[in-house]
Amino acid sequence: MKVIKSILFYFWQFTYGLVQNLIGLCMLAIYKSKGAKSEWFHNALITYIDKENFGGISLGMFIFINAKRTGDSLHDIKIHEYGHTVQTMILGPLWLFVIGLPSIIWCSLPVFVKMRKEKNISYYWLYCEGWSNLCGLWATKDRFLTENYLEKGRYGKPINPNRNKRKDIKGRKRNK
Repeated sequence: MKVIKSILFYFWQFTYGLVQNLIGLCMLAIYKSKGAKSEWFHNALITYIDKENFGGISLGMFIFINAKRTGDSLHDIKIHEYGHTVQTMILGPLWLFVIGLPSIIWCSLPVFVKMRKEKNISYYWLYCEGWSNLCGLWATKDRFLTENYLEKGRYGKPINPNRNKRKDIKGRKRNK
């Protein structure tokens, strides 16, 4: 059964998600020629690259992560980026416009970087990033993300340590 799932995964990636996988394959060739190391993760290929101010990017089944990540941070980004791989399988060619472009803009445009920092907004607040975490957790059967996702809540709002005074969406106090 595992072999059949793998075959279907690759078939789906290289048909429905062809465009992003071809771009990812080209990036893989470039970084491998520079000596980058890779490992398999749930049928996706993670390549570790040395690049400043870089977290990670997924292009179909090809995932690129900053080589300096370790521990919980590395765990979180693997799950998150694999979530984008799952999104490719769901959206196919629409992924570039529905997920890829908004994600790149949210991640790298200085106005959004500044806004997230000043207003303490989680990177995962944007629909495509939070959804990527959920897809990654579901697909890998992992139970948790350790870094920003759970510590700041699903949509990036900080969790109040005094849980008895939390408010619902309409601002009413609620007991937990």
